[in-house]
Amino acid sequence: MSSTSRKIYRRINESAENFPQAGQNASKYNSVSYLRGQMPSITFHNLSSRTMHKLQKLANYLRNYFRMSSEILVSAFDIYRQPINTFTRKGYEVFPAFLGRQDCSKIIDFAKKYMSGESCIIPAQNYRTDDEDGGKCYVNYRSEIRDINLGIVQFINVQKLDPRFSQLLTTVQRMLEERTGDRLVAQSAVIQLDMPDSTTKRRLHTDGLTLRYKAFVYLNDVVGLEDGPYHVIPCSHRHVVRKLVNLLYVRWKTLRWSHEKYTRSDKFGDMVLFYSGQRSKPILGQAGMLTLSNQLIAHQGGYNQNPRWALILNFIPYKHWDGKPFDMWRREVETEVRNRGQVLDEAQLHMS
Repeated sequence: MSSTSRKIYRRINESAENFPQAGQNASKYNSVSYLRGQMPSITFHNLSSRTMHKLQKLANYLRNYFRMSSEILVSAFDIYRQPINTFTRKGYEVFPAFLGRQDCSKIIDFAKKYMSGESCIIPAQNYRTDDEDGGKCYVNYRSEIRDINLGIVQFINVQKLDPRFSQLLTTVQRMLEERTGDRLVAQSAVIQLDMPDSTTKRRLHTDGLTLRYKAFVYLNDVVGLEDGPYHVIPCSHRHVVRKLVNLLYVRWKTLRWSHEKYTRSDKFGDMVLFYSGQRSKPILGQAGMLTLSNQLIAHQGGYNQNPRWALILNFIPYKHWDGKPFDMWRREVETEVRNRGQVLDEAQLHMS
């Protein structure tokens, strides 16, 4: 957590000063004592276990909400101090013909060699010797996770196999740093295939609560809504109050007694209120077009009738980087591969 975030969180904690300390006038506060110093730390007396569980859960949700809110405020401060230009004002910027059509075709052919129909880890002996960060390259079929975006296939950390992706990461990193004034870390290059999907695409959302950037390069033509273009709400990366309200709303919906549970993993970034897909702007273009995007902009991938290929480059401000290699969905892929191996072993045992 940054120093600014810590200050905000400390001020939130100080709101506890208005509550009694443990044991003081407990009956006056419905047998609930408030411990000062951390927020919230609550002790319950003479309550049923069911009621106590609800109150403790509510306290935990409030604590997490205040922590997440501080992250939203810190990110807003970082965004508003950036120099004003097309990218920082709108939250995205488009560059036609960033790559040639032939280059796009080569990238698709490269990915197809590794996409076998199921998730897998690429063996380390295939990695470049000059890219040893402890990370892994792997293929993720989202349908195996049984979540959202079931038509997506992701070939993650392809820069570990081919230096041309490292070169693209470096080029785009410079473009983003020039526009934002921030020092960035190039995290990963991902080749993504969106197979036809008319039901499971994620709604308008943001990628987390802290600043992150992506660059999308269409590898095939995306000229109509049937091709599943990237959608954005221009300038929404600068919205603060709407995000705080959405965060509170989605957090409340996860409470057990709200009678409406969220079971999907995308709940904490969803923009359920104030935004609609009908008001979003589809980014259409020919193969090779580049779109720079601040991932705190409200965005979504469109439903598509035709397959869509894209190269996605991931970046994070250095001050938010934890020093670890990019590992999005790695644990899920490793679990799927491990379970598949166990199933094969059991089948072989029955055959013998």
